[in-house]
Amino acid sequence: MTRIANPFAPPFSLDRPAARSSDAGQWIIGLFLLRWAAGIGENFGVPALSQAAALVMLAGLAILFLNRLTITENSTTLMSGAVAWISSGTLSFIANPEADVMNTLSLLSLLALYALFANATMNSLATPAGARRIYLALGIFLLVGAALSVSQIATGHGFVEAGKHRIQRAFGSDVHPVSFGIQVVGALVALEIARVRLRLRFSLGHGVVMAAGLLALYLTYARTAWVMALLCAAAAFVLRGSWARRLTLGTVGLALAIVALASSSRFADLASLPTFFENFSPSDLVFDWRYIDNSVSWRIVNWSYGLQQALERPFLGFGPGQSALSSHFNLEMHNIFLEALFEGGFFGLLALLLALAGLVRLHRALPSGTGRDNYTATLANSFGVALLLAVTFSTSFVDQLMSFLIYILMLGTAMSCAAAPAAMRHRGRNWRLQPGAMRCK
Repeated sequence: MTRIANPFAPPFSLDRPAARSSDAGQWIIGLFLLRWAAGIGENFGVPALSQAAALVMLAGLAILFLNRLTITENSTTLMSGAVAWISSGTLSFIANPEADVMNTLSLLSLLALYALFANATMNSLATPAGARRIYLALGIFLLVGAALSVSQIATGHGFVEAGKHRIQRAFGSDVHPVSFGIQVVGALVALEIARVRLRLRFSLGHGVVMAAGLLALYLTYARTAWVMALLCAAAAFVLRGSWARRLTLGTVGLALAIVALASSSRFADLASLPTFFENFSPSDLVFDWRYIDNSVSWRIVNWSYGLQQALERPFLGFGPGQSALSSHFNLEMHNIFLEALFEGGFFGLLALLLALAGLVRLHRALPSGTGRDNYTATLANSFGVALLLAVTFSTSFVDQLMSFLIYILMLGTAMSCAAAPAAMRHRGRNWRLQPGAMRCK
């Protein structure tokens, strides 16, 4: 029988299984760094560069998938959720012919990119060699991000929030301080996980990179990212050892966190929340803007408008990617569950829950048993919870491309250990299922 050459073969050798995994890992990291570099270039005035790089990344991951047609066992639920989300979004778009086409395509493409990147990472980067590549890539990310952050503040070109012109906020390699801050937290956690999984000592170089990342995080003045970092640090230090140690460290840590947050001017505006609640009614569409002087108050108002609108079309919503265009404030919902309900209705919300179940499955696949395994699993789980809280109360999940990519790289790093490889071929079909490539001895 003559073998037909695969037209989607990527530009590297696929002769040996080891070479395939190694080369695919380089390919995936290269696509990640391309998207990151494009974001930096766009900040220096090159228009639409990040969108073009995202399309290249999507095409590259699709070629990789078509060439191998492999799905890791741990990724099946997440990929099913992405497919369900894309399907429900397509139905919603058909039901809303007036919906913006570009926003629809952007969201559906992003969901496909997330699913393909997660599957590719679990296939080719959840190994010690992959952890080394991730460690190097995220170390560069933090050093360059810190340099850009310092430069932005020093030159007065930082992000300036409306009404707070005295505060210069660094946005690093992204377009917004909050997005970049979340990315930094994810990179810091992933870097520490990689160090532990690779059994590296805490060296001076590692400390310098971590310090650079913490400096960049501070300069963002992003409250969401700060709280996420505190949650991850608390989990790392508190959820280890005896209950007496946990109770002591937890009490002291909580007290220090309250003092730190209360003493920071970044949280001073939240003091007006009691007055806001006294004058707030979710059933009243007229709000006194004198009481909406902080982002939390604004979110509550935005959610009340969004929920009332979402209930007008409860089954298929207003169309994928339409929340910002259709909302009262022309801004996103800042709550992924409400956003999914608004854009895709009940079916869109179910698809989101399936995708989140897929992420939970990835977390449950993290190795455990040894002290090293438990430590890295705790770090990964704490960041996962922190990210879920962020997309529930702050930034949108589907718009955080780099944040989600770093999050998946972090999970792949946490799973890197002695791999149990053998692929299990699915009879009668042209694809094969990789049975949980991450099993530690």
